[in-house]
Amino acid sequence: MLNTSQDDMNYLELEYEHLYNVRDQTLLFLKMCPKTTGLAEEMLTWLDGKVRMLGERLMQQTE
Repeated sequence: MLNTSQDDMNYLELEYEHLYNVRDQTLLFLKMCPKTTGLAEEMLTWLDGKVRMLGERLMQQTE
C-alpha cells in the first residue's frame, strides 16, 4: 500500500502531466488561431507558471 507521501507524489505527477498537456493544446490552438481575444494567451501564461512550479516541486521531491 502506498503511503501518504507516495500518494502526494503520484497526484503531483498527474497534475503536472495534465497541466503540461493542456498547455501544449493551448499552444497548438494559438498556432492554428492566432487572432484571439487574448484569453488563450493569459491562460497560457498561467499554465506556464503552474507547470514550472509543479516541475520544480517534483524535482525537489525526487532528490
